[in-house]
Amino acid sequence: MHLFSVSVAAEPFGGDDAVRLRAAARLEVDRVYGYAADQGRPLTAATAAAHVIARDQSGLALGTGSLSAAGDGVFEVRRLFVRPDSRGNGIGNLLLLELLAQAEELQAPAVVAEMGLLQPHAVALFIRNGFTRIRPFGLYHDHTASLCFSRAL
Repeated sequence: MHLFSVSVAAEPFGGDDAVRLRAAARLEVDRVYGYAADQGRPLTAATAAAHVIARDQSGLALGTGSLSAAGDGVFEVRRLFVRPDSRGNGIGNLLLLELLAQAEELQAPAVVAEMGLLQPHAVALFIRNGFTRIRPFGLYHDHTASLCFSRAL
């Protein structure tokens, strides 16, 4: 692991770096699956309850993630993404931990996440951070390629 200083903080959903990182995330997932793979509710400034960005010491945006309401006070992790050239440095863990802290501040009883079968690194990240596999929830209920996870707070 390459060690360098990374900070993770809440930032505006519509900031240039946030928009660019979410677009890169969308393109990567669509490329992996070969089609527009997003099955969830649209993630917008209105539906994002929290949004964070990881930056290096120079201010370069390395990754992002958001939370959106999933119902009953539970929040869903959305668009958790680390730039390919920054992976393997624990940035995904830092982003996820900050999103969990944000969910706790919002008094969420739990956090859920959905990903597809072709995202084993994402699955491993969530399992390492205490998430357990659950049945598909919400809009993912009928999607056989969805893997869903939950972590109580």
